[in-house]
Amino acid sequence: MHSLLRRHLLALLGATALGPALAQPDASYPDRPIKLVVPLSPGGVTDVFARVVGQQLGKELGGTVVVENRPGGDGVIGNTYVAQARPDGYTLLFAVPSLAIDPALGRKLPYDALKDFTLIGLAAASPNLLVVSAKMPVEDVKSLVELVHANPGKFNYGHPGVGTTAHLSFELFKLAAKLDATAIPYKGSAPMIVELASGQVSMTSMAAILAMAESKAGRVRVLATTAPNRSPQFPNVPTMAEAGYPTAMVQPWFGIAGPAGMPPAVTGKLVAALNRALTAPEVKQQLAAVGGDVATATPDQFRELIEKDTARWSSLIKQVGLTVSAN
Repeated sequence: MHSLLRRHLLALLGATALGPALAQPDASYPDRPIKLVVPLSPGGVTDVFARVVGQQLGKELGGTVVVENRPGGDGVIGNTYVAQARPDGYTLLFAVPSLAIDPALGRKLPYDALKDFTLIGLAAASPNLLVVSAKMPVEDVKSLVELVHANPGKFNYGHPGVGTTAHLSFELFKLAAKLDATAIPYKGSAPMIVELASGQVSMTSMAAILAMAESKAGRVRVLATTAPNRSPQFPNVPTMAEAGYPTAMVQPWFGIAGPAGMPPAVTGKLVAALNRALTAPEVKQQLAAVGGDVATATPDQFRELIEKDTARWSSLIKQVGLTVSAN
């Protein structure tokens, strides 16, 4: 945190010394490519969302936004890189829910989600979907709950990692429905999906883009969406609330942030450009193609969302006794 404090002090001293010169810092911004850091590996849904939004954001700014993947530490490496970057608007973060989840897990982090970032706004959202292996003899949430209740401890559920939204989504459902099912953790979704298809894993909560592919291939059956509204890709699938479990609703979000201490005029220009970018029909179409949707929020609303999510996940994690290794 020492380097972050030093950066903030230097930014403050610089602003004081330059005075009027910083009054209109957005006149030439951007005059070079903007780096949008994705804290996860390339090729995943987060990476796809970032590239869709980043491309349109660059157009609206009259410049170029280049996506750079910095995976590792479940997002911590990429988040740290941006938190410690120069706060000039040329290094941004494509923020993911772990920004709110990691503090709830008690992880030791080199940044504070609310103090070390300038929040720009939300960009996209994508629900998790409750799915069962196609080998499971159930067709809806009600029959799944009845089956598990009748066979306590017999069934399991997989998840792609402790503290992922897929994991927490299922824990909310498990708690609400009072299910006795064993958690099977995996390192990522790919190995879990293989065993879900074979029937070794009974059920899971998975990202919409994965559920779309696995359902089409006939390997899983989609029972519900965790989003507030039904998914356009699965119009006949009820929401968790419609299925009788409103407390199991989760809407994983994706947003844009920069380092703390960015000039207000640059921040304002980014907020306005992002809002315009999200109204572009092609952005909505491209996000929908991979199970996502446009999501918007002011910087203050984004801050409130992180605060509420951290509180919600802290409560759940304590209730079910989840732990994560320190790193």
